[in-house]
Parts: sequence; structure tokens; C-alpha cells
Amino acid sequence: MTGPVPRWRHAANGVTLVGILAVAAVVLHTAPDRDLQQSPIIVDGVLGERASGRNIAATVHSVAVTEAVTAGNGWAGGTSGVWVVVDVSVEAVVSDQRAVLGTAVLRVGDSGFSASTRPGKATVASTSLATGIPLTGPLMFELPADVATGASAAHATLELAANSDPRVDSQIVVPLDLTGDDLQKSITVTYPKWGAE
Repeated sequence: MTGPVPRWRHAANGVTLVGILAVAAVVLHTAPDRDLQQSPIIVDGVLGERASGRNIAATVHSVAVTEAVTAGNGWAGGTSGVWVVVDVSVEAVVSDQRAVLGTAVLRVGDSGFSASTRPGKATVASTSLATGIPLTGPLMFELPADVATGASAAHATLELAANSDPRVDSQIVVPLDLTGDDLQKSITVTYPKWGAE
């Protein structure tokens, strides 16, 4: 037969319970929310420098704003707005199986503009990537003229990822100033090249 439970045991159990509840409260309030859990892993890049994520590496060489663009395959793009042409080198890092430049978005303020695929193979948008072999060529974005000259244009960003849904994967983000150069009448860009950076 056992005797009565000492008071210190009740006090120790109470302190333990309070401690467990305190730890649970800290975990609950410091755990990331669903949006943060599903967000891309941002890799900050700089114009002219190589940035590398899990399975994508990229170098943004230059950016230009123009009224018209002619691609390396002869495709000519006119627009009622402007074209932002970004010269970039991209490659896979780990594996080239299912590695595609699936995300190429120019973000200006609250608006995002996907790279045009109208030039076909004359752009690196939606192109398969090779491990360790950079593909250098243009990305072309069609924007309304007022967006490219607005206040947010000085703080635009280029977002690149190795798939079309970059959640919980690397996403390279490079800041771009679209107001840095004068608006050009027309640009002719070269066809994308493998192995050149």
C-alpha cells in the first residue's frame, strides 16, 4: 500500500505542465505560416555576377528598354508598349533532367511580366538547361510604356527558377533599374548560344 502523495510532487507536476505549455506557446508563435513554408528560397543576385541556387545558376549581363526587337531567328516584335530585353546566361547545376527555365518573370512594383515565348527558339525562356553548360541569350518582356517609365521601374527585379512553380526551391532574384538607359528605337538580339557566358 502506498501512502499519500507528497505536496512537492504535485508542485513539480504543475511546474512541468506550465513549462511544457510555455514551450508549446513559443513553438506555435515562432513556426512559419503556410505562405512562408511554401515560398521560394530566394537567392539574391547582382547584375553582372553569377548567382547559384539548388539546380540553377544564372548571370544577368545587361538590360535594355526598346520600342521594337528583332530576334536572332528573324522574328520581329512591335508593341504598343515597350520591350525590356535582358541578356542572361543560365545553366543547370545538379541535374539537367526536367531542368527548364520555367520561371522568368520581370517584377515591376506589384506587377509581374512573364518572358515572351513568341520569339520561339530565339529566346532562353522555357528552354531546357544543361548541367554546367551555360546558355546565353535574351529574355524579352513586353510591358506597358507607363510601367517601364514609372517610379517602380527603378527598382524592378528579374526572377529566375528552374521550374514553373518555384515554391520550396531556389529562385534567383536580380534587381534591375529600367530607367538607367534611354529608350532605344530598336534592338537586334543574337540567337542563344551554348557554352558562352
